[in-house]
Amino acid sequence: MMLRRIRVLTSLLAVPVAVVVAFAGPAAAESKSDKAILKAGVITKDDVPAGWTSKKASSSEPDRSIRECKKIRAAIDSAKKKVPRVESRDFSDPTTSGGTSAQSTVYAFKNASAASKLLANFQDTAAGTCLEKSIARSALGRRASQPPTVSPITDLNGVGDEAVGYELTVDVNVRGETTTAYIDFIATRVGRAFVGFGFTNVGERIPDGPTIVQGVLGRVAAAQGSE
Repeated sequence: MMLRRIRVLTSLLAVPVAVVVAFAGPAAAESKSDKAILKAGVITKDDVPAGWTSKKASSSEPDRSIRECKKIRAAIDSAKKKVPRVESRDFSDPTTSGGTSAQSTVYAFKNASAASKLLANFQDTAAGTCLEKSIARSALGRRASQPPTVSPITDLNGVGDEAVGYELTVDVNVRGETTTAYIDFIATRVGRAFVGFGFTNVGERIPDGPTIVQGVLGRVAAAQGSE
């Protein structure tokens, strides 16, 4: 029964993970050092548990019509025009029919100050509401028995140079039973790099998330070590 419920949630969970993390669009020109940062900042098959599969990420962005999303959306639109970036493939656990997933996007800014300016938009008090309303409007949110709830991720001390995260939970009634979907968004800065992560899981916060984040950010830091 649990696997059936997870399968029903799979197509629903595929929507929200990309709401903020996957910044689509053609990348700006890249230097050699930019390319090293971008290569380091994407999740790869070596970062996730053995047996996970991947597909090209489906890009999405905050809804312009949501008032609390306008500032984030404007910052993304500005970065698109100027900053080299790459998004990872969308990795998922086939044993949960894709209900457990991980994805990242990395930007190589010219300096740390510029990267911090993008991160500041996610530290703003409106960011959590933007995510909450975005999920509420998604297919998953429309199936929810209650409005989604958002809370800050509080165990990010020491994660990169700066980090902020939000965890959204959505209770969905599937075949008469309530199942909770967990959706985590984490925005980080390491030096002049901005790395955003998106995770989904069913029943609990994704256990592999912290290990994936630390592994990716370690590489990003090392890529800038000689600059």
